[in-house]
Amino acid sequence: MRKYLMIVPEATGPAGLIGDTIVGDGATYDAILPVDRHASHAPFAYPGIPKQPGDYAGLVMLGGPMSANDTEEHPFLAETMSLIKAFAAVDRPVLGICLGAQVIARTFGGEVYRMDRLESGFRTMAVTAEGRSDPVFSALGADVTSFQNHFEAVRGIPDAVPLATGGACPIQAYRIGRATYATQFHPEATLDIVREWIRKFGTTFTNHEPRLLTDLDRQFHDHFARHRAQCQILVRGWMALS
Repeated sequence: MRKYLMIVPEATGPAGLIGDTIVGDGATYDAILPVDRHASHAPFAYPGIPKQPGDYAGLVMLGGPMSANDTEEHPFLAETMSLIKAFAAVDRPVLGICLGAQVIARTFGGEVYRMDRLESGFRTMAVTAEGRSDPVFSALGADVTSFQNHFEAVRGIPDAVPLATGGACPIQAYRIGRATYATQFHPEATLDIVREWIRKFGTTFTNHEPRLLTDLDRQFHDHFARHRAQCQILVRGWMALS
């Protein structure tokens, strides 16, 4: 059975629809929570971030409230950068979501910068010309609809192939090499996950985007079915690279 490694920087940001797709396709995953210092495969003795891929078929890094630039405050970020390089060196797939996308950017020499404002809520982004010929993104069609929630974005990544653009930042998804993928958007998000973000981080988000309080249910009603279907397409295409 294929097994993946999932790095979860924030406990209120679990695997969600990504995890459902992995398990639904007959695979499994181990989750590591480096800030809370828990791991599904070692619940009583936190093992830390591995140094090598081991027998994992691929690596997923999810989002979190810290910046990818905060490596001194959060040493697991630099440790994860080393692990990403190790997966790439043996040509095993990597998928970074939001903070994970920003950590991948830093891993390969790119810049993570603060945007002018928070981008939050559902957005529809255009798949680029490169994305339309990409083995994973080509299956999504001309555009992708997903949930956004980020203050920071990426640019200047050597050899990165842009896969989706639009909204508040030009690079919404990109690929490095054959099998390292990154999205600023959150394909894993469910309504319950976003409600937990609002409960925990409250005014940090809603002062910038009050529609998270007033319009969230309608947004999920209107967009969730497509969001979920495109998450499944994305994750299955990524898993096929294993």
